[in-house]
Formats: sequence, structure tokens, C-alpha cells
Amino acid sequence: MAQKVGTLPDVLKVGTNEMELVVFKMYNTLPDGQEEQLDYGVNVAKVREIIPMPTLTKVPDMPEYAHALAEVRGEVIPIVDLGKWMKLEVPKKIDIRPKVIVLEMLSTTVGMIVHEVERIRRIKWDQIKPPPPLLQAKHGGRITGVTKIEDEGESLLLILDLESVISDIGALMPRREIALEEVERISKKKLKGTVLIVDDSSVARKILKDTLENVGLHVIEAVDGKNALKILEDFLSKIADQPITNFINLIISDVEMPEMDGLTLTKAIKGNPKLQIIPIVINTSLSGDENREKAKLVGADGYLVKFDVTKLVQELSRFLTK
Repeated sequence: MAQKVGTLPDVLKVGTNEMELVVFKMYNTLPDGQEEQLDYGVNVAKVREIIPMPTLTKVPDMPEYAHALAEVRGEVIPIVDLGKWMKLEVPKKIDIRPKVIVLEMLSTTVGMIVHEVERIRRIKWDQIKPPPPLLQAKHGGRITGVTKIEDEGESLLLILDLESVISDIGALMPRREIALEEVERISKKKLKGTVLIVDDSSVARKILKDTLENVGLHVIEAVDGKNALKILEDFLSKIADQPITNFINLIISDVEMPEMDGLTLTKAIKGNPKLQIIPIVINTSLSGDENREKAKLVGADGYLVKFDVTKLVQELSRFLTK
């Protein structure tokens, strides 16, 4: 029987930079033979349920980490073996009890095999820092944040770039072909301006940047809310009494980011008389009316679920048509 996460709590209180993570463990054998325990977290809002290992159906011509499908509650979904994706070698003397975390994000349902599910932890985003270069290199650029687990000494909790996981198995497919018609429809109106995009996922930033540049917009990138706020403050320090919209015409921000999440960023911008004029569109993998309402409460001007390029272009047209 499925182990439900239960009724999902308010995982991100509006503008307070806080969220809840399902924490799970992965095990590895290092080249020198030592055992390594790795702790990871995924936002509860992305978790539909946690289930025992289902019956897997192998799929030919797929990478080893993504060569299976499973039927979960009448729906056939792709299953990613996270250990194989991360190229981990499980220590022989550890008897793992694998579970499947069923994720719902980016308009996709996918199961992720993990070695052991621990618990749910509440953490403030400002306690999660960008990963240092050595740690990022070890994980192939697929870690978006890191924090210490206070009750486990020096143990580190890592935040995976789930967009990378889903992209690697081919489940992340932006609807570009539909968007081309939309681009043609609005091209006569001539989009023009500079957009600040804020996202800790390199995969998400690239998709977003390519789309914006393809419709003729200039892009500035920020890797989290704190970085974005610094960029805006730097502009204010240099432009004297000129309006900020002479330089940045729109902000498109993710929600989940280390140091400062997108809702806290939006609340800070809308609370600053010199910045509040900039339209802000929340662009997130979190769907649902509850998350949309949270964005509205902190002053966001729009809300998009990644990666529907057609709706993104429509939002661009709404704010940037000249």
C-alpha cells in the first residue's frame, strides 16, 4: 500500500522564505573503499506520494538510469533510478530499502528511486547556500543548493536540480512548436525590452533565455533571489533619478532558490518604491491554485508553470508589446 505524504502543508509561507523538504538518503562507495552517505531534499509540494518499489517494465534503447516504466494508480510513468543517474556504487554491506518518490512537476509525473526516505524537514531558504565549485563539480553541475543538517553534526543536505533529472530522461519537452505560431502572431507588435530572469537551475535558465532572445529581448540572468536583488540595487545606485524600467522592463522568477526564494524576492521588490513598478511573473514548476494565490499575495503580476512556451510568450506580449 502506498505511503502517502498526506495532506500537503503550507510548504512555503507567503514571503517568509521557508519551505519543507522530503529528505532522503543515497549511499556510495568511494574509490578508496570508504562508504559515503549523501542526504538530499525535494520540496514536499512536488511530491505526490512515496511508494514501495513497483513492478518495473524495461524500456529498450534508454539510458540505464531511465530504462523502466511502472503503473502507479492506473497511470504509466517513467521511473528514474537516481543512484544510477548519479553513478553511485552502493556499498555491499548496506541493505538498502529503496522507495519511489512520485513527483509532479513541470506538467510531468515521474518516479524517482531513492535508497532510503528519512523524514520531512522545514528549512528556511536563506539557510540554503549555492554549492561551492568543488561540490558542484562532483555532482556534474546538478546541485542547486546546500545546507547543514543541524542535528547530524556536519552532515550536508543537498538540493538536486530536478529540471536536470527530468530533462535527461527526455520528459522535459517545452512546447516550442506551438509557441512558433504565437511568436508569429505577436511579431507585428514588436516585443522590445530587457528581462531579468531569476532561476537556480541552469537548465531552466537556458530554456528561458533561448526563448526570450528568440523573440528579440535582451536577457540578464540571476541565479537566486539574493543575486537578483543585488543586480537591481546596483542599477539603482547608478541611474540616479531615472526610472528603473528604462533599464529592466520585466522580471521572470522561479520560486525555489537558495538564500532567497522567488516569493520573498517579489515581496522585497514590491515593497521598494523605486522597484515596485517592474512587472514580476512567477515562473515555477509548482502548479495549483494555492501556489498561484501565494504569488498574488506578495504582489506578482503573473504566474506561469514551466515550461509552456506559448503561455510564456503570451505573458511577454502582455507586458512588453510596444
